Amino acid sequence: MKPSSLLLMALLAGSASAQDVYKCVQDGQTSYSATPCTGGQLQILEIPSPPPAIDKGAATRQERVASQMAAARKQQEQREDQARERGARQREAHDKHCAQLRLEQKWAAQDAVGAGDKTRDAAQLKARRAGERLAVECLN
Repeated sequence: MKPSSLLLMALLAGSASAQDVYKCVQDGQTSYSATPCTGGQLQILEIPSPPPAIDKGAATRQERVASQMAAARKQQEQREDQARERGARQREAHDKHCAQLRLEQKWAAQDAVGAGDKTRDAAQLKARRAGERLAVECLN
């Protein structure tokens, strides 16, 4: 690399604001400087200022995080809805089971009342066990 191009890169990297760079050609030698030439051919080069730094990654990162948080909230809501639905189904099944046990206990009590002398003890035992099962499974 030529020393003059090294000087140009140093000048470009040295400052972020717009400035004038002077290109001097003297005795076939080209040099660049921040000050005007004392002799020789002069050419003024305008170095444009760089555009303002915009952190596009930050905006997309914020959008990505917001999107992830929204997705997480949506998943949480879906899990809560599923849990509520599952609980409702379980309560419905439990209520149905308890209704069935109440009927069985009622029928066993009616059988015990109408039972003859030989089957009365067995019918009363069946009615008492149906009542106990109802109490254990449904009245807690």
